[in-house]
Amino acid sequence: MAAYPTLYAGQKFTALLASSMLPYTVYKAADESVTSSTTLQDDNHLILPLAANATYTIEGGLFYDGQFNAGNLKMTWSLPSLATIVWSANGPATGGAAAFASNAVTSGNISIGTYGTGGSKTTASISATVTTFATAGNMTLRWAQDGSHATATTIYAGSWLRALRTS
Repeated sequence: MAAYPTLYAGQKFTALLASSMLPYTVYKAADESVTSSTTLQDDNHLILPLAANATYTIEGGLFYDGQFNAGNLKMTWSLPSLATIVWSANGPATGGAAAFASNAVTSGNISIGTYGTGGSKTTASISATVTTFATAGNMTLRWAQDGSHATATTIYAGSWLRALRTS
């Protein structure tokens, strides 16, 4: 079984080596809203720095709301050049269904539903595997309303992403 980083007998254990073994977590510091727009935008806080030639396991939790069965939430990712991603969002199904939907894609958008307005938060869990190549850079959540609506779709403070380097 491969592990990251590779440790060798007699290797000096440094703070840099120890910190390379830890997951990197970012938290959304403030609420962010989109109103009457289906144009994807970069999130202001949910940005993970990724190293070149690496593989990461990503997990996260989004706390959001919008107009029930209207605005919904559409999301995707901005990645470093040539990076690949397989990801899933598990959240409310669109169309007002009372069930959760899990959708996995290798690229492109995923749309999930909402369960209320004005602070009636719902959640979506994120899981992904990202592989970078020669270019380091940021992995940034991009999102918008799935259907344009005058009631804002909001991603709330406290939403988070975590990256664990696996190779």
